[in-house]
Amino acid sequence: MSTLVRAAGMRGAAEALRERGMAIEPLMDRLQIPRAALADEELRISLPAYGQLMELASEALACPDLGMQIAERQDIGILGPLAIAAQNASTMGEALKVMSGFLHTHSNGIRLSLHPESPLPGQTSLRITLITPSWQTRRQMMDLCLADLHHFVAFLAQAPPPLLNVTLPHTPLASPQRYAECFGHAVEFGRPHADLVVPSGFLARSLSGTVAALHRLSLEYLKLAFEGGGKTIGEQVEEILRRALSSTRGRREVVSRLLGLHPRTLQRRLEAEGLVFSDIVDAVRRDQARHWLTESDVPLAHVADILGLADQAVLCRNCARWFGRSPSVIRARGVSVAR
Repeated sequence: MSTLVRAAGMRGAAEALRERGMAIEPLMDRLQIPRAALADEELRISLPAYGQLMELASEALACPDLGMQIAERQDIGILGPLAIAAQNASTMGEALKVMSGFLHTHSNGIRLSLHPESPLPGQTSLRITLITPSWQTRRQMMDLCLADLHHFVAFLAQAPPPLLNVTLPHTPLASPQRYAECFGHAVEFGRPHADLVVPSGFLARSLSGTVAALHRLSLEYLKLAFEGGGKTIGEQVEEILRRALSSTRGRREVVSRLLGLHPRTLQRRLEAEGLVFSDIVDAVRRDQARHWLTESDVPLAHVADILGLADQAVLCRNCARWFGRSPSVIRARGVSVAR
């Protein structure tokens, strides 16, 4: 099986090379990485080829910290829908478990595992493992992945993580001071694993600003999209909206994030299926309005919120457009509205 990674993992690489006077495209051509990966972050590319690209560029540019430089240009958003699930978990431990369980949706060659009581009681190691050919040099890729993990954890905690230790399996490429600057902690080299070691209690830290509905929905999407289903992009958008009109408010940028796509990419893929995002939203809202008005006694203001509408007045205007009558008339008369 090929070892792949979403092209989002290359985010920032072209800019890092360009700033040093090197174009990334010739290297991509040489290593058979499609140039489309620079525009389409959902494209799957060879993880070993990307690792080789970083090694070649690092050597050619005499830039030993290239992996760390690229990581500094990335954020948790490179994980696509997995980022939504992690950001909306209730605790740090839950977020890391979600990332560990679903990191294959980003790359089947990068593993994140949690090791409680390791290396000492009261400590937990957050470990990155690369599944690439043993003969291949992967120092830059390892630097990139561990630095990314550090950034993700800091973002989720909204503060630098309380690191007890940082270890890497290779000898230092850049100066030890450069690694310490990147991780905010001295790094031990030549160790068996690539680990961030934190107090076990850190995993119990509550995350702020989370939305339980988005966490649940993003997990459902990850299971659907990566564990079977084979639905079209239009069907996926419709399913997300049916499950979470209130949470998404029918906004394209929110649905795009849940799908791990840029809004323009989502628009292009829908256009390829002959669909328009706003039409899907309108159709789902109409169908949901029919259900809540004819099969429930939920207050109209609440119905408006369920549909992701601003208020009851907007619901009234939409019902007049959809059904030719007000929501109160539909409910009071038990009117059957046509599909």
